[in-house]
Amino acid sequence: MSATLATLWYWTPALALGFLMNIVISLGAMGLGTAVGMGVGLGRISTRPWVRKACWGATQFLRNTPSLVLLFYLAYLLPYEIPLGGGYTIPLPGWVKAVVGLSMPVIGFMSDNVYGAVRNIHSDQWDAAEALPLTRYQTLTSVILPQATPMLLPPWMSYFAVIVMASSTASMVGVKEILSSATIAMESITDPGLVIPMYFYVLCWFFLFCYPFSHITRWFERRKWQ
Repeated sequence: MSATLATLWYWTPALALGFLMNIVISLGAMGLGTAVGMGVGLGRISTRPWVRKACWGATQFLRNTPSLVLLFYLAYLLPYEIPLGGGYTIPLPGWVKAVVGLSMPVIGFMSDNVYGAVRNIHSDQWDAAEALPLTRYQTLTSVILPQATPMLLPPWMSYFAVIVMASSTASMVGVKEILSSATIAMESITDPGLVIPMYFYVLCWFFLFCYPFSHITRWFERRKWQ
């Protein structure tokens, strides 16, 4: 047992660096997915029918497609670098592709939540804004979204924990995160008896990071209804 703990402790710095990459990928995916998803969600209440239909279709596609499939597809679809001309290029490392791939389900999730939160605002708010009179853009930014945002925070935090756990799939496209670091450790140790302790250790990293979000989410939900 002491030898197992010593081995896990020895590999902890490498696992910590790998888990940091998981967090970076998750934050990037949530940031990109939230920004685009809010736009798609607001597009579903557009006055233009073609915009509503396009945003609804994009939401349904992204909500019902496995994130791992999207991740693989984008990993091979996106180039390794973007040429700028004059011999200059911008590299696209694997972790950037992982951010884009994992942001896809976030877009669908945020679209549904933004659409539901905005629709949950009483119609009197829209009528009062029209009576001022405010433009539709002013109504959304100054009246509707400030009231809808508190409804979005608890599910956003819950889904962030989901994306952190899903970020382990980035190892499938060559990203050196905690799961791939554990695999490298096991290949270096070549001791089958350490397989279960090593991957249980990885599980603990995810659990200890994600579990507090369930309590924080419940705290926000209690405050919302007070």
